[in-house]
Amino acid sequence: MCGILGAIALDRRALRFDDGAFSRALDTLAHRGPDDAGVWFSDDRRVALGHRRLSIIDLSAAGHQPMRNEDGTVWIVFNGEIYNFAELRDDLIARGHTFASHTDTETIIHGYEEYGADVVDRLRGMFAFAIYDVRRDRMLLARDRVGIKPLYFTTAGGALSFASEIKALLALPDVPKRLDGEALREYLAFGKVMAPATMFEGISKLHAGHTMIVEADGTITTRAYWSPYDVPIDAPADAGEEYYRSRLLATLEESVRLRMVSDVPVGVFLSGGVDSTANLAIMSRLAGGGISTFTAGFKGQDAYDERTVARRAAEHYGARHHEIEITREDLARHLPELAWYLDEPVSDPTVIPIYFLSQLARREGAVVILNGDGSDEILCGYSKYLKYLKVHRYWQAVRGVPAPLLRAAHRVGTRFGLNGVPGELLARAAAGDELYVGGTSALKSVRGFREVVDGGARSVYAGVGRERAHFDTMRSSDDYAEWLSYWGMRSEVEPVFLYRADRMGMANSVEIRVPFLDHKLVELAMQMPQHLKYRDGTAKYLLKKALEPIVPHEFLYRRKQGFCVPVREWAGTMMIDEIRETLPAIAEHLGQSGRSMLGGVEEVLAAEGDLESGGVTWELYSLVTWYRRWFASAGDA
Repeated sequence: MCGILGAIALDRRALRFDDGAFSRALDTLAHRGPDDAGVWFSDDRRVALGHRRLSIIDLSAAGHQPMRNEDGTVWIVFNGEIYNFAELRDDLIARGHTFASHTDTETIIHGYEEYGADVVDRLRGMFAFAIYDVRRDRMLLARDRVGIKPLYFTTAGGALSFASEIKALLALPDVPKRLDGEALREYLAFGKVMAPATMFEGISKLHAGHTMIVEADGTITTRAYWSPYDVPIDAPADAGEEYYRSRLLATLEESVRLRMVSDVPVGVFLSGGVDSTANLAIMSRLAGGGISTFTAGFKGQDAYDERTVARRAAEHYGARHHEIEITREDLARHLPELAWYLDEPVSDPTVIPIYFLSQLARREGAVVILNGDGSDEILCGYSKYLKYLKVHRYWQAVRGVPAPLLRAAHRVGTRFGLNGVPGELLARAAAGDELYVGGTSALKSVRGFREVVDGGARSVYAGVGRERAHFDTMRSSDDYAEWLSYWGMRSEVEPVFLYRADRMGMANSVEIRVPFLDHKLVELAMQMPQHLKYRDGTAKYLLKKALEPIVPHEFLYRRKQGFCVPVREWAGTMMIDEIRETLPAIAEHLGQSGRSMLGGVEEVLAAEGDLESGGVTWELYSLVTWYRRWFASAGDA
């Protein structure tokens, strides 16, 4: 796990920045790689590669990056872990390649020599990397299948520049720092900004499961190299629950085993819920016990505190258990610091416990951590999914009504004050939108923001419609659960859960690994009969049945709580005051479009009693804290 930075000029001229400027930009990623740093420029100064290293595999100096092949014709900077690197290494040695290290990084270099850009198809892991091919004068960028590792890029300043975090790009000369008004509108509507957009105009995310190639003449092409339906799971035609239960457990066990490979200590975030306890159970079987576990609680907030359950799970598996208690003062003191590490506002307050848990893990010597992200999306673990499945049959009936009648019904409903979920669903049916579009904004409840939220929602709904059409070309199915899982992965796992884990782990130089998002497990979960994932009102039915031999009933079937944060209880006047003070400044920053979007905010907020609700407060406070750090701050952290 590391931080990468690089650039290639889009014409034949040299890059516009020198070694010093490039190194200073690379230093903004020091938290991602405190163990080593390296910079390489091509002879003609058209290409620059930079790397900050967090040593995980082969801790020796042989793992230094940028790394090259034997004759210096292929260079790489790499962030992530390739879990099948030993198998790939053996195959490449048999094909005549010579290795100078025991790193997974070198496996990618020789894999590229053997297979070209198609090397990505053979990699099992999480990764974002750049390979410069000197002979072809070509740069290859790649991002892992589900988007565990981030990769940003910009074409500002006549070069294609890329980095693990936005802050490194902003530190380069000729990369302007501008707020993207449309991205802001999307954030206000949905509490997130999805790829390829970012909150900074001119800076984009490379989509998960994509490669990008920059040719010698400056031509840029991108390609999707994976979907969860590309490779059939090859199950017998008569396969039933027992078959899939056994295969699911075996695939998960293999995924956990691969993610325990490390030359530094490995631990697990533990809540006592199904996913984290499953990780602990399998890790304990493989290691014989003694796994380090880490749990967070909130002082004076018993309703949000899972430490008692986590303690029981740790004791059951003989783990070395560690806990941290987060206070309201911790929250206020560290939020501006989190805005620096996050780069973009995040409406999910779970960033807070992940930050403190990562800090605790690093302090206790665990550099690699496993967590349970992704399980709920691929295995139907949310109660909201079950609700969508129940309402879908009625939605189909409503969508069968002629569009003019639906629009007329919507106008009548609006006139008579039809609000809430029924009003929202009728509006979306009248517009021809999809039923499930992902998490909607808490700001829907604030009357003064209705117009801007609806404006942002329209563009988001249109994007969801395009994605649904694409999904239908890959997977023709009458089971709505397949769409719920697929879009949950795209709209929640990648832009929120994986984003927060990467940033908060890396803020403390900790690598977070996600066994449930191994691409082979994702493929299995997406293609298996969907009714096995939910049965008789039980979410994640098949996973729970598969885990029964190794996880006690009390952890499998207790009521789902999730990694909740007492934002409502801890919001307080400090957050409200900063929101009221800063939102008008954001409007002025954007000029006329901002004033149109957020005009009269101060008066609106003063009149809105429901601003005290936790979701609204946190979404806005995350935004204004981010804005103050990136656009109203005098200097960098």
